Amino acid sequence: MSRHFLKHFICLLLLPLITSTSLVKANEFQPSMVIIIDDLGYNLANGLGAVNLPGPITLAVMPHTPHGALLARLGNEADKQIMLHVPMQSHAGLRLGPGGLTSDMDEQEFKKVLRANFVSVPYAAGLNNHMGSALTEQNLPMQWTMDIANELNLFFVDSRTSAQSVALQQAMAQAVPALTRDVFLDNDTSTEALEKQFQQAMDIANKHGFAVLIGHPYPATTAFLNKSLGRLDEAGIKLTSASALINHLQPLQSHLNTL
Repeated sequence: MSRHFLKHFICLLLLPLITSTSLVKANEFQPSMVIIIDDLGYNLANGLGAVNLPGPITLAVMPHTPHGALLARLGNEADKQIMLHVPMQSHAGLRLGPGGLTSDMDEQEFKKVLRANFVSVPYAAGLNNHMGSALTEQNLPMQWTMDIANELNLFFVDSRTSAQSVALQQAMAQAVPALTRDVFLDNDTSTEALEKQFQQAMDIANKHGFAVLIGHPYPATTAFLNKSLGRLDEAGIKLTSASALINHLQPLQSHLNTL
């Protein structure tokens, strides 16, 4: 059993997690990929490029942004899953913008801000962190985050901006359905770099059953995805939303009792 496989399924909460790659590779489970486009809301043209991507792309929308609510509505109309992309404190101290969560907030303020963030992004079914290399390392703020996830019946995706993130551990402790990012697509938007990262995500999906790929609404990224998404079907990989992947994996929980 590979360490990556075990780690990846531990990140899927409420779904007892499979401990044999042969189960994931069985005929009843087609390899899948979740593609999340982050940072929507500030640039309308770039956001529309993400909304118009073919297939069930997941759109992560920043709270209280000029075009966030519109893009969320348009994305929902285009059958895209909507998430809240929550600004969280980073080690670099970068500006968070409206709706940012920081370690100096008490529980009441933290939860009030997070609830208001959701009000600003219609149709949001889950959340992931924007930046957050500092905040996701802290247990208490992540506990409060999962409190709200449970309160609003949401799933969580850890963007994994820190290798020391405890967000998934807190999600596990509170039974919040969750996934973790495997690959960032576009830290470098050159064609060669995009191809390398996309292929890496495909390799993970084929080897371990699924992969979570995060990108951004850069014109180079959306142009690349428009040309490349058809390769997933050719490779036998199903493009799916985060919640659809979680729901698809739920029937596999019965395998755990037989291992």
